[in-house]
Amino acid sequence: MIKLAIDLGSTMTKIYRADTNNGVVLAEPSCVAVSGEEKTVKAIGKDAKNLIGKTAEFTNILYPIYEGEIVDMRLAVVMLKEFLSRIGVKTGALKWAHILISVPCGISDRALSAYRTLAEECGLRKVWFVEQPYLAALGAGAVFSGDPVFCLDIGGGVSNAAVVSTEGLIAGLSMNIGGNNMDANIISKVSNNDKLLIGTLTAERIKNEIGTLAPVPRGAYVAEGRSTENFQPASVSVRAEDLTECIRVYVKKVVEYATTVLQNLPAEVSAVVKRNGVYLSGGVMKIPYVAQFIGAQLGMRFRVYEEPQFATVLGGGVLLRDKEMLQHFSKKTGN
Repeated sequence: MIKLAIDLGSTMTKIYRADTNNGVVLAEPSCVAVSGEEKTVKAIGKDAKNLIGKTAEFTNILYPIYEGEIVDMRLAVVMLKEFLSRIGVKTGALKWAHILISVPCGISDRALSAYRTLAEECGLRKVWFVEQPYLAALGAGAVFSGDPVFCLDIGGGVSNAAVVSTEGLIAGLSMNIGGNNMDANIISKVSNNDKLLIGTLTAERIKNEIGTLAPVPRGAYVAEGRSTENFQPASVSVRAEDLTECIRVYVKKVVEYATTVLQNLPAEVSAVVKRNGVYLSGGVMKIPYVAQFIGAQLGMRFRVYEEPQFATVLGGGVLLRDKEMLQHFSKKTGN
């Protein structure tokens, strides 16, 4: 029996195979390259992302999942079908497969209905939808033994903060803040400070290479782009210390929202959360000192999975192996 956990992120899609020992079998950008008014598909996933900044006039790179919601159903279906094909799952086997799909915290009925439609259009019949905080907590190592668990996940397009327990969601919210905001801020910063126009891929590389919230940022990155003064190709050395605020401003905003979640907790739950700390996950946690910064801002200890960007999909794998737990946390099971 094929068992797949799918994390359809706004920027990355990850798939975990729970019926084998293969673990995470796919991690690709959630984007599609299309051309013309009819949006003819030219490339999907990493192939599409590699075309950013290199495409012809009538070719666009689109993200079917935006801020946790499906904004282009046709392309979302095409993309997910292709990803399933890339991991070797044949179309005929999908109707028998057990599929878990992660959805944002506090997802609306309308948005959840869209995810159900996506599953049906891809030929998925036995599907469970689980809110992301449960999965991230499980993937980050949390054990649901009665005490509530506080988890904070910062992804590319969406961040989730929630306190969950075996009884359900105690308090939580989903925010349209993440690594993409940091990339856009870096583009603006380099343009204003260094008079260089860079693309989104370069901004992402800069963030991943030298981005940090360390007390004393060190490092530099030679960025290539186009001069905003003479419009000629140019390059500049970008320093880590110049980028700190580009990252910190959004991490602080996420912490502010997370604090509102904590403020709405019953006193007894608040005491337990304070004692146990916060489970951190999401790709942004790979940036040095982000976790330490969040812990200091919240005034509590923190725990980070060694590969935080995979916490959600790994948590899906955990649930797929525990039928009782899966039924308990699922928004709704398939037929």
